[in-house]
Amino acid sequence: MSLRKHRLMTLIIYGLVLFTLTGLLAGCAGSAGTQGSVPLYTPTLSMKPGLIVYGHVRDERGAGLANVDIFRNYASYPAELIATTDADGYYESDFYPIPGDEMVSVYAQHAGVSFEPEYYRWRHYYGYEKTECDFSARNAMQGTKNK
Repeated sequence: MSLRKHRLMTLIIYGLVLFTLTGLLAGCAGSAGTQGSVPLYTPTLSMKPGLIVYGHVRDERGAGLANVDIFRNYASYPAELIATTDADGYYESDFYPIPGDEMVSVYAQHAGVSFEPEYYRWRHYYGYEKTECDFSARNAMQGTKNK
């Protein structure tokens, strides 16, 4: 066998061995429940189970309403202030971890104002969620005179 053919055969054999080992290693690392398996990635914030709530609060004219408090509560826990609207009526909560399924309610609160809808309520299933909850003030301008 010539030197050229020998080198070519050696390269082909090494390539096949490398291809086989790569496939075996990928299969072992991806199988669930194997002892000693190492994840191939580092979890990021977006992969953790939990919730971010964001949205707008607007008055009857559609303008943003500032300084509205946004509360969130779970089925068996008291409400917690999670955000306050900015000058444009926008809010976004921090990330709140939720380790499993949970009933979530979100509502807006401001002195002398009622909102539509009164609240949002849904079942959060395990995983990452970013949910928009917009509110409209029903009587934000109550007590002001039209000129």
